[in-house]
Amino acid sequence: MSREMSWARIGRDSLVLIGIIAAIVYWVYLTKTGGAPVDVRYYWGVDPAHLYPHPEAGEKNGFNYSPIFDTLVGPGRILSFDVFVAIWRAILLAALVYLAGPFTIFVLFTVPVASEINAGNIQILLALAIVMGFRYPASWSFVLLTKVTPGIGLLWFALRRQWRALAIAFGFTAALVAVSFLGRPGDWFDYLRLWTTAPAPAVSPYYLSLWQRLPFAIAFIVFGAWRGYRWPVVVGATLALPVYYIISTSMLVGVLPYLRQALGRWLAERRPATPAIDIEPVPAPG
Repeated sequence: MSREMSWARIGRDSLVLIGIIAAIVYWVYLTKTGGAPVDVRYYWGVDPAHLYPHPEAGEKNGFNYSPIFDTLVGPGRILSFDVFVAIWRAILLAALVYLAGPFTIFVLFTVPVASEINAGNIQILLALAIVMGFRYPASWSFVLLTKVTPGIGLLWFALRRQWRALAIAFGFTAALVAVSFLGRPGDWFDYLRLWTTAPAPAVSPYYLSLWQRLPFAIAFIVFGAWRGYRWPVVVGATLALPVYYIISTSMLVGVLPYLRQALGRWLAERRPATPAIDIEPVPAPG
């Protein structure tokens, strides 16, 4: 390995370590101060017997994900809220470090990412599911069973005729829904009612509805499929979030693994080639 590449690796590993330390410091700070865990409070505090609001009756409780998500986080309600939040934020920070690597320190304290972790939303987990979904298509079920609309990213597989991956993504999701529906049919009907009677609003600071953003989301995904790029899927899925506000852009950390790959290729191309050594043949004895 050349000296240039050795220093590059040292620099990369040092930035990863600094990012991990920063993530731990931020976790400790939020744990001690409490922060503002406004989103994760809905997951922990919702009444399982009255999981979904009825918008037509003026109800609103903030739980908008599928019953499967409630099944996933429900056991955490045996914990105190403070412990639940601490674990949830630790999961978000671990996902961030995994995706961002040496870029962690540069994105952790940006407003969208820091606010996302503070509030305890799931955009970073969505980014992780999308990135992993290229290797493990079943992970797309997390997208389809939570925010739903970013699942438009699956169009990438259809355009590239990767039917097996598409079948796994939809098949695994359908299997989860079928099993869940058998145990919680009432919740599933309420969930469908919520999606059909409560359109996602256009909120501050962008005031962009889903329908305004969707053409751009599809354009990114189509471009990515055409060129064979994966990062546009993350961008398109981000633009396709049901509600788009200040912390929504935290989902773009899913672009960073591809930026890291591109940077690694660029550094490898700049590495000077090892000169060939001409070895003269040794004359045979005698």
